[in-house]
Amino acid sequence: MKRALRVTRAALAWAVLSASLVTTGVLFAPTAGAATTTYTANTSVNVRTGPSTSKTVLTQLQDGQTVVAAGSVSGSWLPISYDNTTAYVWAAYLDKDSKAASVVLSGPAGRRAALENVNVRATASLDAAITAILNKGTAIKVTGYSSGVFAQVSVDGQTGWIHSQFLSTTTDTSPEVVASYTTTTNLALRSTSSVAATNQVTIAKGSTVGGTGTHEGTYSQVIYKGKVGWVITGYLAAVDGTPDAYVLPLRKATLYASSADVPILAKADSASSTLGTIALAFAIRTTGTTKGAYTEVIWNGATGWVATTSLSTKSPVVDLGSSSLNKLEPNGKAAVLEVRSHFPQIKTIYGWRSSSAYSSDHPNGRAIDIMIPSYTSNKALGDSIAQYFIDNGKRLHVTYILWRQRSYTLTRGSWKKMEDRGSDTQNHMNHVHVSFEPS
Repeated sequence: MKRALRVTRAALAWAVLSASLVTTGVLFAPTAGAATTTYTANTSVNVRTGPSTSKTVLTQLQDGQTVVAAGSVSGSWLPISYDNTTAYVWAAYLDKDSKAASVVLSGPAGRRAALENVNVRATASLDAAITAILNKGTAIKVTGYSSGVFAQVSVDGQTGWIHSQFLSTTTDTSPEVVASYTTTTNLALRSTSSVAATNQVTIAKGSTVGGTGTHEGTYSQVIYKGKVGWVITGYLAAVDGTPDAYVLPLRKATLYASSADVPILAKADSASSTLGTIALAFAIRTTGTTKGAYTEVIWNGATGWVATTSLSTKSPVVDLGSSSLNKLEPNGKAAVLEVRSHFPQIKTIYGWRSSSAYSSDHPNGRAIDIMIPSYTSNKALGDSIAQYFIDNGKRLHVTYILWRQRSYTLTRGSWKKMEDRGSDTQNHMNHVHVSFEPS
């Protein structure tokens, strides 16, 4: 009864405050019939601070994410509203929506502070049911999506909406620290969970880092001196008192996959479920524990098991013939080997490059471009290669494929037409592009 009374009083106070703000013109709603144009990404594409590939990347839109236009296309660039400013996206990678979307990506995910006691509503409307009331100063998780003047939030694992007027305009995008660790060796703090990614700084042995509880394959996300990055799991010793859920396995030895598609099993049993697979020459950290014919390895912040006969103490040499291909992550390298084996007609494949105007896959060693010889009359070959990666996508860790002005994502499971980007290369008429999950 007391709780219900508190909620009623708080709701009444918020209603009075809202009415006051409407009267003074502080609280506003979009003008009825206001012209809003939205665009939806047809593949992954960078959002930049200016209309140039040399400008800073703010974020990367993923296939299917929608944004609000802040003007008309100019010089192939579309201005959009993002994080309370105007940002720019390569227009060819976006499709104009026939009807403006009601929910759009308007900024980064993170935390914003409540400027007053605020109501969390079930939908983006002042008439929607109140699902929670949060106190002034509360750090509220925002998803980055908005609907009109409402921001989408996550409270106790449930999605809701808060009027943006009552949230700070600045979003704290730094991950939350859930545990502290001491490094057991010198570690490279990489910008992404990839051996090909930029090393932001080398963390000295014995340093203290904050863990976010996020892991990808053999990497863990940490914060060190204000920098967010990724280090190899297995070299982080939890400080005393760390909850068991955040104590990470420690590395005893590094071994290498001696064959392709080596499965990581949940248990030391051939009938066990598969946690993932590793490619030829992939470096995997082990705990020093064995059970029967299996060796315990570190994977996704926990442990799994690999057949001991599939591991080697020395890395097999995988020279693909060019620095561009040799800098690929193992998933990309494995794909190159398969293309050469199954499609001997292919003579040229490109992989890593230092920069990309549209996504980070090539600079991170997670994409290949398979050049089709005599492509104007050899469409069937490209079709066969694209279909091969669709059919084997899960095994080869494929995320998406681009071919002949179309995109195919493994999660969507279908082809989607892309806008004309201006040339056969940009439209992927002369090559099949394949991107991969992190190795």
